[in-house]
Amino acid sequence: MKKAELIKKWHEKIAENGINYSAARLEMLLESLCDTLSAELFEGGEVSLPGIGKLKSVQVPGRDRLNPRTGEKVFVPAHLKVVFRPSKTFSERLN
Repeated sequence: MKKAELIKKWHEKIAENGINYSAARLEMLLESLCDTLSAELFEGGEVSLPGIGKLKSVQVPGRDRLNPRTGEKVFVPAHLKVVFRPSKTFSERLN
């Protein structure tokens, strides 16, 4: 789902509940939410999404890997990685 589709569905969903926000305002709210989530994850924190799961940033240590094409060793530096852990109810709905 692309950003425009997400905003359109969100707009329709809240309109059902009698809330009248413009698509531009929803886009601004979505961007603000994404900025806040990103900032927390960049700092090494975790974000709980109720009913969905948790996003957590994890430090991955540097290590040597093999380039599959050439077979030579390549060093992959340490970096942050985002891990998603679905909630129990979310996992049950998927299966």
